[in-house]
Amino acid sequence: MAETSKTATTLRILLGLFLIIYALNQFFHFIPFTYGEMPENTRDFIDAVVGYLPYLYMFEIIIGFLLVFNKWTPFILIVLFPLSISFLIFNLSDNDLSKTWTALIVAVLNIFLLYYHRNKYKPLFS
Repeated sequence: MAETSKTATTLRILLGLFLIIYALNQFFHFIPFTYGEMPENTRDFIDAVVGYLPYLYMFEIIIGFLLVFNKWTPFILIVLFPLSISFLIFNLSDNDLSKTWTALIVAVLNIFLLYYHRNKYKPLFS
């Protein structure tokens, strides 16, 4: 059980740091990254929500810090789940699987950590 706890702690911190770095990169562009050419419907979606993206990235930074410092982790994982799944779906809709790795990492880590904390969610489903 202790080994699983260490693994979960490591993955929680990794997920938090990943979210913080990804969101900060959207503001400061210190890691070269591009989505390249997007299908027209994907570009239309981005154009429609571009005004909200800075708030989403600030929210990701807050979520990342809460995960790193282990504050409200089970709650934060539930809040992050729809975001991570929509991030994955958005990247899959781009039809370029080579660019989905970031979304896949976030979704897999989120699902693993949700499973690790599953006993804390039992009251929600009883």
